Amino acid sequence: MSVVQTIGTRTSVAPIGKLSLGELDTLRLMLRGSSVIDWFRLHFEGYEEVDAFLRVNGLEPYDKMDQDRLSDLHQRAVFYLSEYLGYRYIPEQVQFVDDARRLFLMASGKFQRKVRLYACLALKVIHILNYQEGHELLSRLPLSSAEVSILVRAKVERVMRGLLERGFPIASFAGNTKTHSSILSKLLAKKDSQVAPVLDKLRFRIVTERIEDIPPLMCALGQELLPFNYLMPSRSDNTLLDIDRILTRSGNMAAIKTRSSTAAIANESPDLSLGEQRNEFSGPSYRVVSFVSDVPVRVDGVVALQGKVVEKLGRVVFGPVEFQIVDKVSAVENESGENRHTLYKARQRVRVKERLERGKLKTTVSLAEMVGDDEWSNLVSEETMVTHQGESEELGAEDIDVQSDSD
Repeated sequence: MSVVQTIGTRTSVAPIGKLSLGELDTLRLMLRGSSVIDWFRLHFEGYEEVDAFLRVNGLEPYDKMDQDRLSDLHQRAVFYLSEYLGYRYIPEQVQFVDDARRLFLMASGKFQRKVRLYACLALKVIHILNYQEGHELLSRLPLSSAEVSILVRAKVERVMRGLLERGFPIASFAGNTKTHSSILSKLLAKKDSQVAPVLDKLRFRIVTERIEDIPPLMCALGQELLPFNYLMPSRSDNTLLDIDRILTRSGNMAAIKTRSSTAAIANESPDLSLGEQRNEFSGPSYRVVSFVSDVPVRVDGVVALQGKVVEKLGRVVFGPVEFQIVDKVSAVENESGENRHTLYKARQRVRVKERLERGKLKTTVSLAEMVGDDEWSNLVSEETMVTHQGESEELGAEDIDVQSDSD
């Protein structure tokens, strides 16, 4: 377990009012949990921005092996589009490129509209090919999931340390790995326990000074750690951030232009309301921004030891990470009353026992019995009813600040 805390001045934070159209698309993608496969354009202004995006994807734009891999992925993507999907009139600018980075500029509208369309199609296929082969590579390497988690955790902490050093208004940052008992309870509580992937084994909790600090922080994470193309669809929860209200108050021109334009200029609709609490075990007023992303990490040394057998699959593997972000005020409210994490775990244990004991003569089990009378008297004065609302996992203070046996 690691905990990093700082109380510093607010510097080097991109003002909300100046977030670009591309940053707004990424921000709404994180909050909504949609997919880049449904996007119809990108927003890169030049090669410098493309290079930065490739690096956060784990690719070095001037490394010969990475250049060759991008070129190979591009050729296979064009073949798939033309031969399997039947696209017969792919523009030559998309079919034949001496530098794969040009595809990102084409997809950003630097060429004709038709060229932009087909550049987007090619990049979507490239993305899926790279992701698929990254997982295949991991299955062939002598790397355990625990070792991948160590690599991912080191990368996350390195980026967070950099943000703290640059003065981002982060009140606290901490991460931990879900214990075996916690994973078992989660799977037993879920109806799809046989196939449900546990994507939040490694999780991080970030507390910002103010709620207005959350959007710039999310954009910074997207630029330095979490490429928008690897945010997992349908794995986001937002019960905290009214982003449209914040953008309107800040006078963000990109957001205003998106709303006033009759043409579609943004991938993500500006109509993004707060979601309902989807976690059946959370308290009624628990508020958080949470999302899951695959974090790409390079494993050059391990690949080199395996020889040419795996080189064609690249040198990048992926590890899933859950992020939960709140502001200081919400963090305090999330650990009070019925939102307390102790009650969250108690509700979960009640549900697990109900499923395990199905068919047994019905008996009433109160949360007081589950957590113990002494502890219960310190929490609430009456039994808390369990209601079904969803299927995501909240990260409480006990998970963060206490050793892993807190689960």
